[in-house]
Amino acid sequence: MSNTPTVVIVPGAWHCPKHYKHLINGLTKLNYEAIAVTLPSVNSNPLHTTWEQDAQAVRQVIMESIDGGKDVIAIAHSFGGIPMSEGVKGLGKEVREKQGLKGGVVRLMYMCAMALPEGQTHVGQVQPQTPEEEELERQRQELAAKYGGMKFTEDGAMLLDGDVVRDVFYYDCDPKDVDEAVELLGTFPPGPLSVPATYAAYREIPKRDTSNTLVEAFDNGQSQDNSLAEQDVFASWFNFDLVGFDSNTTPFLDNTAAPNALTDSARTAESENGTFTSLLLRRPDLVENPALNNIQNIIGSSPSSPIYLLNSKLNATILDGCLARIYNTIVTSCTSRYIDYDCNLYATKRRYELENDECGSPQEQLSANSSLVSNDNLPKTPSSISQSATSFSTPSHLPGQLPPITQDFNQRMTVLGAVRFLDHLSDLYGNRLTGPARRKSDAVLKAVLRAFSLQWISPTGPSSDTRLANNDSSLYTTCDSSVNAFYDSWFRARTLIRDSLSVRSFRVACAILMFDGISIPTQARDKSVIAHEFIEAGLQKLDCLTGLVEQYCANLGPHSMYGAIAEASLSIIRWCGHIRDIGAALTGEHVCRIPDSSGHEKGDGSSSGNEPALTWSHNEDVNPDFDDSVPGICRATVAEAFRVWRHIVALKASVSTADKDDFELCPNVSAAIASTVTAVGKFNQRFRPFLNHCVENIKHLSIRSRLSSVSITMFWNLGIFVLSQTLKPIITGLSPICSHDQISTLQAYNTEATYSVAQTVERVLSLPLEEIFNLHNGVSAESSILSYHITPSLMATTLKKAIENILDTQFYPLCSLDPTGYGFRIPDPDAAWKQQIDIIMKGLVSLEVTIGGLQDASVAIQELMRNHGDVISECWSSDFET
Repeated sequence: MSNTPTVVIVPGAWHCPKHYKHLINGLTKLNYEAIAVTLPSVNSNPLHTTWEQDAQAVRQVIMESIDGGKDVIAIAHSFGGIPMSEGVKGLGKEVREKQGLKGGVVRLMYMCAMALPEGQTHVGQVQPQTPEEEELERQRQELAAKYGGMKFTEDGAMLLDGDVVRDVFYYDCDPKDVDEAVELLGTFPPGPLSVPATYAAYREIPKRDTSNTLVEAFDNGQSQDNSLAEQDVFASWFNFDLVGFDSNTTPFLDNTAAPNALTDSARTAESENGTFTSLLLRRPDLVENPALNNIQNIIGSSPSSPIYLLNSKLNATILDGCLARIYNTIVTSCTSRYIDYDCNLYATKRRYELENDECGSPQEQLSANSSLVSNDNLPKTPSSISQSATSFSTPSHLPGQLPPITQDFNQRMTVLGAVRFLDHLSDLYGNRLTGPARRKSDAVLKAVLRAFSLQWISPTGPSSDTRLANNDSSLYTTCDSSVNAFYDSWFRARTLIRDSLSVRSFRVACAILMFDGISIPTQARDKSVIAHEFIEAGLQKLDCLTGLVEQYCANLGPHSMYGAIAEASLSIIRWCGHIRDIGAALTGEHVCRIPDSSGHEKGDGSSSGNEPALTWSHNEDVNPDFDDSVPGICRATVAEAFRVWRHIVALKASVSTADKDDFELCPNVSAAIASTVTAVGKFNQRFRPFLNHCVENIKHLSIRSRLSSVSITMFWNLGIFVLSQTLKPIITGLSPICSHDQISTLQAYNTEATYSVAQTVERVLSLPLEEIFNLHNGVSAESSILSYHITPSLMATTLKKAIENILDTQFYPLCSLDPTGYGFRIPDPDAAWKQQIDIIMKGLVSLEVTIGGLQDASVAIQELMRNHGDVISECWSSDFET
């Protein structure tokens, strides 16, 4: 028996270890030690609001076995799949062996249990997305009509009706066992059901191995004893059980957690028999007005409520598992850095909270889970992380009015969720979409999402076991076919955008904005495809929809919850549009279309009230506290950078339309130059030392902090290069309007930006590759953090312009102060600039490990070599030893 694994059983909601005595006895007969965990949430008082303590209990039981060197097979029933998955994090056999530890979790078994992807909740699967799910929803409604809704105790716990569970839970069990099982059932709090999962254990620990004796025993029917707790009433009523789950896919469209009212401890309305039947609990500030109380309780109470759209993400119902992981990884990471409320200059006073970027290296994750269970080394749930966070806030309400959104409603959002939410309400704000228009909207968004995600696949072969199926076309499995799959997807997305230009929906607008950032295939460049081809149409649609939604919000009034959510959702999408607008204007001939945010509540030049203080010392140790502060400070940096970038693109537009023979005739240009150079200087004075400190100590930062600091550093430098390029014809013209001080200042900014890019690339390329992290997220294994940006072309453009800037500075200085007097000088052959070119070129080459990076980097390299090939070849180094 000592050589067999210990079986740890994790009960479902309402159930206790005694419910599984027949299963335990059956395993004992097969010479397995079996232990059932007692879930602290069952009969909890006060009610638990998360599954954290359940996960801790599971982990502690497992640790008792593996600390003795034994292996463990974990079996979960129903809700137990969530605490099991969370509790085994870092305890897998393979992981522990790499740490030199004996014992570990060798198998996971989901027995009609929740095998949730990250971000999914127990109650978040209730919105049907497929015909099969619609049929299950119909059956659920029949059960609800037959048995009534869920009942609650006075303190808000869910209570099961004995007569109901006899039919729903134990309909095929021995009557004597049923009587005992009903007596053993406890109460269960609703809170843990609404907290998203943070870890998908089934992706790292095997779910099933038919060579295993235990699994064979069950497959062959050697164990005839069945658990009394075969089904979960919540699963039966709401279709929560997961059948036939594949670890490489996620078969549900991820939806949000239920509103926080589910986790409140306020009392519900009492029914005639003394139980409580309201799914949403009463708010104390509504007790005085029963009518308003009824209105408030309706919001978010239905499983089909639009509220559930807000935190929706992608999975296998839209894209295959690998591409869904890529999308969610890249977008979640970038939105936390650029779309967060503290970055958004178009955000209103309705504060929102985006889904957290919880990425970390495998080493960071393992170190957090290698020791015995504690509150500190278990993953924090969204509920525990942001108990006090405010997602939306408005002024206090007047007596008799519907109260404003407060901390009682704390809803995380995603960009995709905001798009779905706004389109869902389209008819209500006057944007009536026909059936064909809706289908076109869905088709074009899906096609663009696919092309977008394919950018991070390796061009030399699939980065995982996923098959790159493209609708009805053949399956791609070879290295060339991976690139061909991207080509096909890009051209298909472009065709569908053309076909949907007449459709006015947020899905189409979002698809256009996302498509604008996708790398243009080299095949398309040969066909003279125009960069930023559809951005004008996308921004125009967004502008029209903005007016409709703003009118809808105004009509609902300042105290409407839906008005507040729509307002926040709109600000997110508008900010996405502004980012694309600025990006296209910086790197191309596009002229900004979206109005300046200077007259906006947050865009008037004042910083967010929640802006982190830049209190740090250059000699400060890079400790965990500093690391935790980096993403927040970078968000404040991003907000200020966009204010300055707006100056730069406005100056660029003015210069392009001015009289190029005599800039002195354009006084506005002179004033714009002065204000822009001043704005750049203020930014550098405030933020540049911090960014340099992050880059210099990048090896000590977490992946999240590395991504935040590297991306804003590189793109800030891109803005400097664009400014220099914009002013070059003015500085070198016959009638210069820049003062000597301005020219010297600009040259100093250029030198600093060039050094910053070279240093950043050198530090990044010196880091070890996070292959496990990359593969887990579906990304090419060789990707560095230079590749982790939502717009691959921007990184390639930054590196290309840095090299061009070095060469211009060395051979064609901006002013006539060179010794020859002809605007040309002979550079020092042994100067550091040669090493900078070598380093930056290697950074450009490193982008080619992904399909998207390959498209942009190869074009940039070809152009650089065509114009400066001899010099670059002279600077290039290699590490051959023979």
